[in-house]
Amino acid sequence: MKLVDPSGNEVTSKENKDAKELEKQMSKKIEALLEPVMNKVKLSGAQVPQQQLMQLSSAAQQMLFNRMIYNLLQKVGVESLDEVLSEDDVEELSTSLKNQVKMVDNSDMQEQMKQMQQQQQNPED
Repeated sequence: MKLVDPSGNEVTSKENKDAKELEKQMSKKIEALLEPVMNKVKLSGAQVPQQQLMQLSSAAQQMLFNRMIYNLLQKVGVESLDEVLSEDDVEELSTSLKNQVKMVDNSDMQEQMKQMQQQQQNPED
């Protein structure tokens, strides 16, 4: 978690006790949010792939952040997102997100799928 000072500059100290405490609190909230899902998985005897667990954890964190921001905006009286989020912000984030996406040619994807199927059929190769 990154903290910023009142002027918007990142606080980079690794020994920042406030950041560590906030991370601990957030971890507890995420665990509480995921507990019913994990209990359901345990009771069913099912297995959840590690990748899906990571996605669940990420989704839980995002849900908590969204709720925290909503509550904070309500508390300080913000009535419109335009007060805190500009079109330039959205455009900048859109560009950043677009740059993170790796495009795969359809024929490349089909070839990768064939290779995966062959590996599953012949695991000793």
